[in-house]
Amino acid sequence: MTTPRITTVVVVHGSDADTVDACVESVLASLDVDMHIILVDNASPDGGAACARWETDDRITVVHSTTNGGFAAGVNQGLRQRRAGDLVLLLNDDATVEADAVSICAQQLATDRANIAVVPRVMLAGQRELIDSIGVVLRPNGEAFNAFIGQPWRDQVAAGQRVFGPCFAATLIRADAFDADSVGMLDERYRLYYEDIDWALRAQRIGQHTVAAPGAVVWHRHAGSTRLLGEPARYELVQRNLLLCATKNFTARAATFVWVSRLVVHAKGVITGPYRVQRLRSIGRALVGLPATVAARRGLPRRRAVGDAELFSYAHGMAPNFDAETLRAPD
Repeated sequence: MTTPRITTVVVVHGSDADTVDACVESVLASLDVDMHIILVDNASPDGGAACARWETDDRITVVHSTTNGGFAAGVNQGLRQRRAGDLVLLLNDDATVEADAVSICAQQLATDRANIAVVPRVMLAGQRELIDSIGVVLRPNGEAFNAFIGQPWRDQVAAGQRVFGPCFAATLIRADAFDADSVGMLDERYRLYYEDIDWALRAQRIGQHTVAAPGAVVWHRHAGSTRLLGEPARYELVQRNLLLCATKNFTARAATFVWVSRLVVHAKGVITGPYRVQRLRSIGRALVGLPATVAARRGLPRRRAVGDAELFSYAHGMAPNFDAETLRAPD
């Protein structure tokens, strides 16, 4: 059996060296794979100090970006440096993988050509008995969140079971998935949040599926790389990107519903709070980005392989059992 060749892309922006080292060392310890890592220093304020240790390691390519174009731009920069024909592991710099996790994902990905991505069972590093994600889910109102977040692991999904799409905190993706005639690269207009939802919707549109590999375990410090933003800034980004993602990928009817429902929610929120300013900014910035998003929508295949009912069905009965302020699941 051929040893799977993997390129892991890790984007770093201001993370401390211990965090990045733990991530990289766990990936390098992966069993039964031919591994190469691309560390993308996304214009860190400290000049990429956390990546310095790895500059001379021939198993690792360190890429320095002079500007921070956001998470999606950092991933794309790393993808352009990947080894030809490699499976791609996207991994947050605040995550660590169990030694057999990547191999298990690679085996699962190889079972069916219609599978474009595999999601491991990602557990909360700070509450180790609880799930961080097994992929993501999407509601008709445009809200998206990590599937099963905050739940204890109780065999919620089986190996090979389809999920809506990958959470880019940790996922293994087929080698050709980022080609122009497949799903393509990440959409950089989101900057942070919803780039994985957009990519999943594009994969679903062309009939490519994401499946689970719950035997592959990853530990993730949820929002460890973004918590310095603060919840108000995160809220604004999420609300802006929710509107743009729906505009680009939903049917016209479904996108209109999202815009109307969000405007009602934010109108009430401007009166009652919280995040009054952020609500107004998110709408304004979504409106500014609307023309380019509509143009991107026109470039997508007109025919969708999967209808709205199936897309949204993965979210049935789910709720995000996680506090965005404390970055913890309720005790």
